[in-house]
Amino acid sequence: MPSRPTLKTIGKIAGLSHVAVSKALRDAPDISQATKERVKKIAEEVGYTPNLAARNLYLQRTSAIGMLVPAMGDNNAYDLIFNEISTAAADLGYGVMLGSSHRSVELEVRHCRMMVGNQVGALIVAPCTSEIAHIEAACSPTPAIFIGGRIGPEVEYAMQCDYQHGGELAVGHLTELGHRDIALLIYGPENRAASQKEEGFAQAMERRGLAPRILRTGRAGGAMQAGIDGVERLLAEGRLPTALWCASDYMAIGAIKVLKARGLSVPGDVSVMGHDDVYADPWPDMGLTTLRTPMAEIGKAAVELAIALIEQKGQVRPRQVFRSSLMVRSSTGPVRRD
Repeated sequence: MPSRPTLKTIGKIAGLSHVAVSKALRDAPDISQATKERVKKIAEEVGYTPNLAARNLYLQRTSAIGMLVPAMGDNNAYDLIFNEISTAAADLGYGVMLGSSHRSVELEVRHCRMMVGNQVGALIVAPCTSEIAHIEAACSPTPAIFIGGRIGPEVEYAMQCDYQHGGELAVGHLTELGHRDIALLIYGPENRAASQKEEGFAQAMERRGLAPRILRTGRAGGAMQAGIDGVERLLAEGRLPTALWCASDYMAIGAIKVLKARGLSVPGDVSVMGHDDVYADPWPDMGLTTLRTPMAEIGKAAVELAIALIEQKGQVRPRQVFRSSLMVRSSTGPVRRD
């Protein structure tokens, strides 16, 4: 295997010391423009890439951010938020070290310790439960920034979602279409995000003089199956509402699959809404009305806070709250008048 080109490799070709080559690649003011251009051309020709670990050690800094999520590719939105965070970090010259806890508290602790041991400058964490003391202890003294809806207002660094507001958006949209019998399908385990959705839904229904119906079934790791099981229960009990709001898009897709398999029309017989707006690529024909979680905005804000904490420059905004927006498509429609 050929050896990796180094500063000395470039210096030998250019007739310069490795120190001068380093300065030229960093656009140091005491190196002429002609020399900089010649050195950069040689670096490109030999396929030189900087040794970031060595540079960071010399500068006593890091160019890595850790990210820990409950799951990847598991019927959830974490794939999207990682894409947004890694893109935002790369734009600012940082890389992202990713870990998945597989919804295990013990694995959360191990990942945090390994990332801190690998000298990430900060961690962005979507915790698998609302309890985060074990994460803070494992990360210390490296700062941890928490994202999502499972964390409380007492957390120092956080990018939170206002899921209660989502309940108002969902109920407002469905009642404007004439629906009065509306149910929320939600999965376990119980956490702050789930509680906020339930509270927002119940309060929005009660403000309109309507009785909230909440059905809890399944788990977040099997959201589509939870949607299937929830609708099967409602059908078995003969209590199918005219509209369903589901805790995630994948749960809504499961619900729609059962309804259509039973010969029911969506939205003719039952209107169905989701949450997150992550379904489009795998199921482009669903036309799912949903609440869009602002992934790009959350990712960018989390990265900017992480880098501000790493570089200790300027003012930081330790807490930000984000709200979903309503995306109306074809899975919701006016209530059927018999």
